[in-house]
Amino acid sequence: MSISSLLNVSKDAMLSYQLAMDVTGGNISNVNTAGYSRQRAVLTSTGSVSAKTASAQLSVKIETVERMFDSYTEMQIAEQSQKVGAGETKNEMLQRLETVFDETNGAKLNDVISRFWSAWDDLAKRPSGQVERNALISVARELTSMFNSYGDQLYTIQQNINDNVKSTVAQINGYATDIASLNRQIGQTASGTGETNRLLDERNALLKKLCGLVNCQYIDGTNNSLNIYLANGMPLVEGETSHELGVIKSSESDFHDVIYKERAGESINQYLAATKGKLGALIDARDRLIPAYMDKLDDMAGTIMNRVNDIHTQGFDAQRNLGGKFFVVEPEGSVSYARKLAVNQAIVNDSGKIAASATVSGDGEQAAAIAALKDELMMNGGQATLNSFYASLIGQLGREVADAGRNVEYQANVMTQLANQREAVSGVSIDEEMMNLIKYQMGYNAAGKLCQVVDELMDTLISLVK
Repeated sequence: MSISSLLNVSKDAMLSYQLAMDVTGGNISNVNTAGYSRQRAVLTSTGSVSAKTASAQLSVKIETVERMFDSYTEMQIAEQSQKVGAGETKNEMLQRLETVFDETNGAKLNDVISRFWSAWDDLAKRPSGQVERNALISVARELTSMFNSYGDQLYTIQQNINDNVKSTVAQINGYATDIASLNRQIGQTASGTGETNRLLDERNALLKKLCGLVNCQYIDGTNNSLNIYLANGMPLVEGETSHELGVIKSSESDFHDVIYKERAGESINQYLAATKGKLGALIDARDRLIPAYMDKLDDMAGTIMNRVNDIHTQGFDAQRNLGGKFFVVEPEGSVSYARKLAVNQAIVNDSGKIAASATVSGDGEQAAAIAALKDELMMNGGQATLNSFYASLIGQLGREVADAGRNVEYQANVMTQLANQREAVSGVSIDEEMMNLIKYQMGYNAAGKLCQVVDELMDTLISLVK
């Protein structure tokens, strides 16, 4: 081996150890960076010299900068992100519902319904009393206002969810575009370099965010690319190309359907699983969860209206005329009883039109019959009273909220465990990096010493020539 070759060996070694220390320094500086995957410089010997049966390695180089990455754990994290996204969204929607039906302050629907029955009972005892008639109209209007408020709040939540669906679709399209762009950059970057590893980490972080929004699957493509597909098999990202989702006005409701833009008009709502991804949970809450509670509220309001009207129209008012409808829906014919229920304006203008009596003698029996509806089994096909039906509704909502809260906690714990598994493989250990730093520093110092020795040898040779 010539002296000049020794200089090249020393140079290669110093450059290699310097790069290894750079990689180590990058790990140390990113110890708290979320989603960062630890990198490791892989040293390998290069070149050789042979003399009969003997040989010697001449130099060293950095073969690659390895990214410490477990693809199976990352796949589990991506799948878990879908469950976390759906669970958190459902929990949030149920908490909004719970706020609407909150009975803790004692001045909500259950209290008003009880006072409504009591007002009829008071009128039955004194059917000609003006105070009792006015009190009944007051509490009846409070009851309809409460139903209207509940119904409007539920509809407002649906509208907010519908807006959230549009914004979530926009987020999905943004992430898909960014991932496709990263696929292109990764393909243009030499494999096994720190820049490639950084882009892979960035793409992986976007993938987790995307999975939190929509249920999808992904596979590795050519040239280190990532291909992502929806549950119906339609591609969302193919190499450097992204495909967009969109929204269109539904033909069956006031809300929007999610579509695959390249198949305009074809809804993909049925492929958006309620338990995987925020978008599916939003669609489920808007189209199933909230309508279920709205139907029960409409059932209560409609039953009260029909049963009270049935009895009221058979009685006689203070002017000895047959009673009209006590409750109406505005506009007439609307099936949204809770949102549109109102006291008949004619009765509001003249309390004498309340038909409290079964005969023209002013006996108060009709008022008593309406008051008795409190204990009548008129809900669930004659299996429950109005109060017990509402109590069951509140109880069901409470159980759903509790179940959703437990599910969120469970999914978060699973995610934490997976994150810990990832950290064990990809996370940065300061102690380990400091040991590597010392090891590479010693190698660098040794290569420098070799360079110094070669310099002394060259000085010796030059002095001999002189």
